[in-house]
Amino acid sequence: MGGKIELKKAVDFFVRGEFFCSRRPASQIYDYDSIKHLAFGTTVAGRTDEFFVYNANPAPVMETINKQGAKKDYWLTVFSDEKPYRYDAWGYTVKSTDFLMSLNLDSWTFEIENKIIKHVKTEEEARRINQFFDKTVIDLTKLDDPNLHYYVGEENGHPVSHGSYFLLDNTVCFLDNVFTSKIHRRKGMAEALCRKMLMDAKQEGAVRSVLASSQMGHSLYLNLGYQDISKMWVFEKQS
Repeated sequence: MGGKIELKKAVDFFVRGEFFCSRRPASQIYDYDSIKHLAFGTTVAGRTDEFFVYNANPAPVMETINKQGAKKDYWLTVFSDEKPYRYDAWGYTVKSTDFLMSLNLDSWTFEIENKIIKHVKTEEEARRINQFFDKTVIDLTKLDDPNLHYYVGEENGHPVSHGSYFLLDNTVCFLDNVFTSKIHRRKGMAEALCRKMLMDAKQEGAVRSVLASSQMGHSLYLNLGYQDISKMWVFEKQS
């Protein structure tokens, strides 16, 4: 997939994007050469910490993690095109296999979609969307962040899809939390949602986009023009 320099840049943008979108008041980000560490300060999506590894052997990775004293539930995400089997011996299990992807927005063109996609700007709208999905789709404490933008796709006046993007360094769009209700999938809603977010990000000055794609969403992003940079092996280590 991508070369080492390209991988390093993409990982850096991805980890920073993940940090800004998932951060809590006590969250911190640390950089140990080829290992990056997000310490959330609380439980976020089932983990208190996440370590991101690229171009590093397992032994020094384990040494670094042990030094941080991450004794609670945490994830270890390894960027590698081949499965890093050696982590199995340390008691890790694969939670998911994802894809780190990138899109050059300089040459990217968009089409106007015949879908209703809205940029969520008010607390009233955000509360309505959260209530409809019965979960925190939009973090009300981050609604005023000038770099974080929330979007919703609607059909017949009801939310059916949602997503967000964070603008890094005024030039990189980190796409995050893209979701479409099951009965509305494969109808073009997710693609329209992503195109709208990318179009707005490009107008803000973004020249590139990075994201992590699940197996299910991989074909969507390929259709949008994204390219694979690396596979992502997300391991769990529970206390």
